[in-house]
Amino acid sequence: MTTITLEVQDKKLKFFKDLIKHLSFVKIKEEHLDEDTDEQVIENIRQAIKEMRLVEQGKAKSRPAREFLDEL
Repeated sequence: MTTITLEVQDKKLKFFKDLIKHLSFVKIKEEHLDEDTDEQVIENIRQAIKEMRLVEQGKAKSRPAREFLDEL
């Protein structure tokens, strides 16, 4: 048996999986990467902007950058 690694666009993944599921000679082994999808990155940025606006309006507290960096 041969193993092939493919990269599939996130938005086409469901279609691709449904397609190959019907091929009896193909076995699917999913690998979960620890990387965020493009959609997750965009959502994280949106959330950060919302939080920044709340801080600017005085509706939320910020913290020193050094404290943030020390957490990393």
